[in-house]
Amino acid sequence: MSRTSTLARQVALEDAWTPSAHSEVCCLLYATQNGWKLPILFEEMGVPYDWALVDFEKSEQKSDRFLAINPNGRIPALIDRARGVTVAESGAILEYVATRFESPLLPSADEDLQLHLETKQWLCWQVSALGPSMGQAMYFQRIAKVRGHDDPFAIGRFIAEAERCLQMLDDQLAASGGPFVLGPRCTLVDVACFAYCASAYWANVDISAMTHLRTWIEMLHARTSFATGLTVPFPRPAFFGPPHATEAEIQAELSRNAGQFAVVSKTTERESLSGRE
Repeated sequence: MSRTSTLARQVALEDAWTPSAHSEVCCLLYATQNGWKLPILFEEMGVPYDWALVDFEKSEQKSDRFLAINPNGRIPALIDRARGVTVAESGAILEYVATRFESPLLPSADEDLQLHLETKQWLCWQVSALGPSMGQAMYFQRIAKVRGHDDPFAIGRFIAEAERCLQMLDDQLAASGGPFVLGPRCTLVDVACFAYCASAYWANVDISAMTHLRTWIEMLHARTSFATGLTVPFPRPAFFGPPHATEAEIQAELSRNAGQFAVVSKTTERESLSGRE
């Protein structure tokens, strides 16, 4: 279900550093699984936030100004105007924001040391294991393959790793008793993992037997904060497949996604570097 945010305010990218009465922070985003983490986080916290679109079609994530924040050239990034600092890499941003706004999404060590450590553990796992495996499964099938770079070994490898990671979450949900990954309360782990898990359709990973995971995904799809976060900067329902997307939306995304990103190899990297010299 799509909802309109009452907490989010869009600003132009060139105005992202400009102080605002609406929010002390500005999120630099594009509509990807990593990009949706920040809107979901702020919506779940109930904290107003500004956001600026980093337009992939203009390669703005590779601009000198963005690279000054994140030399890795990846979204999301965060500007904390009030404190005069920037943060890149989604895991670091989630932890910073939750600490900055004293959110229970990151349980304090004083409150529950074990839960505090487990939240950080699973957050690190998401950015080091779940995200890369799902991202590569999507890349090799939805971008490389449709552009003539069909690599069955790579596809099989990353689907198998993505399935392993998703099975870990299914097992964890069963062990914790749910309804959230670490038990009865929502944490940064749910925020970080959701968009990737919900995109199992787009990665062609079969989760039909992962009943705990599927229940968790649908619960969060129905949760107002998560559903709203998926609309900022804009929705891409095809990633989540039926019943969240129509066949027309899926076909449109197939065309758009395949043409949006380059198939990267050492050759294209050398050509890109040569063009910047």
